[in-house]
Formats: sequence, C-alpha cells, structure tokens
Amino acid sequence: MKRIAANDDVPVFDRAHEAPKISSGDDSGEWSPPARRLSIPGLVVRLPGDGPTIEHRLKAQAAWITSSRYSGQAANDNQDWPLAKLLRAEGDEHHLRLAERYREMHEAAHAVTDLIGRDASEGLYTAHRTDIDASSGKLVDKGVRKVGKAARAEAHRGLRTEPSHPRPMSKPIPKPWEGDAVLIRQIDAQRELAQAQKALGPLCVAFEAAVVGNDTLEEIGRAHGAGNKTGAKGAGRALVFLGFHELEHHCHRLRIAA
Repeated sequence: MKRIAANDDVPVFDRAHEAPKISSGDDSGEWSPPARRLSIPGLVVRLPGDGPTIEHRLKAQAAWITSSRYSGQAANDNQDWPLAKLLRAEGDEHHLRLAERYREMHEAAHAVTDLIGRDASEGLYTAHRTDIDASSGKLVDKGVRKVGKAARAEAHRGLRTEPSHPRPMSKPIPKPWEGDAVLIRQIDAQRELAQAQKALGPLCVAFEAAVVGNDTLEEIGRAHGAGNKTGAKGAGRALVFLGFHELEHHCHRLRIAA
C-alpha cells in the first residue's frame, strides 16, 4: 500500500495512519495549541475562577427568598444611621453586625401584625326540612334535617361514572396552615428582645437610642448630662460601647446554654 504524505488530501479511511496536519498551507492565522481540559471520571475539578456551583447558588437564593429575617432589603431601613457610619469608618465589623442583629430583632418584635382569622362556627348552619302545604300554599318547616351514616354520605361523594371501574375519587389532603407564622416570629422576637434589654440594664436607653433611634453619640451624651460637645461625644461613646460589652456577654451566655 502506497503511503500518502501528511499534508496531502487524505481520504477519511486513511487518516488514522497519518500524522495530523500542523498547518493548512495558508498563513491567514497563527497556530495555537488545543485547549487543555481536565477529565477525571467520577471527580469534578474546579478551578479558582469558576466561582460557586450552581447547586450552591440555587440553595443560597432559596434561603434568601424564604428567609423571615430582614437583611437590609427593607426600603424603610436607612443603612446610613450614625452609629453604622462610625463603625464602618473605624472598620469595626464585629460591633456593626451585633448592632444590625439587635436592630432587626427590635423591628421584628415591634412589627405590625394583622390577625386574620374567623370564628370556629363561621360557615356552619343547621339545615331544616321544608315543604309546601297544598291546602294553604305556605312553606312548612318539618324540623331539622337528619343525615344518615357517614359512610352513605361518603359513598355519594365524587363517584366516577366509569361503568367498568366505578370507584371513589381520592380524598383531598389537608395542608398545614401557616397563617400564624408571622405572629409566632413576632412572639419569639419579643422574648429575645426582652432578654437582651434585661441584660443591658441601665444602658438599654442609651444603646437603643444609638442602634434603633439613630441618635448621634453627642445627642446621647447630652441626654445623659454631658454639657460640652467633646464631653458629650465621649460620654455617648462610653455608654454605647458598654452596651455592646453587655450584649456580647449575653450572647455568649446564650451560646453556652444552647
């Protein structure tokens, strides 16, 4: 069999015996090596620039959408409150997260909850048997309607009309009612807030004024008796950071108890 050169036009059935072409003969473009791919059976190889997996992104998005906590997405939550600006400027992320958690808890505890429900007897009524008197033409009440056995009522419910396989349709499956979830979260937040306020003690007024009331350190210091501007800022800062200290001890005790 005659051997054909590698750069000649090679038939399909003879290409397995020849070396691959490096160049097509024209200099229209530069040659580049083929892309390298890592293929290991049963093992997924991820490179640093790939980012999170699709499964992780879907789970994170589902957790964010179904979360009952506010994560700064509320339109009425101003993220530039004075204490937050101060903590960001100082790079104090620990106390900033603690203040945001207290702010969210306070908001959930004081949220307006609409209690929507109905009475247990609503929609229930007593059926009466009525008939028309032939002599007078008036409607005559024959008393309360009496229902037979439950099996008889169940037999007439939803029967299929197939002549070969007459059988009752499936019963409706009751779904759990979650209408009170907002109220339950509010009750839990009120309990957590009461415990945190008890741990803060006398520092609660100054701490909540900075975290919830958006007051500046100077305003807090003046409200607690400081006269000049410098002294008011120092007094307000001392009160607020003492509150952070007590709140950290409270959270630490909760973690130990859990």
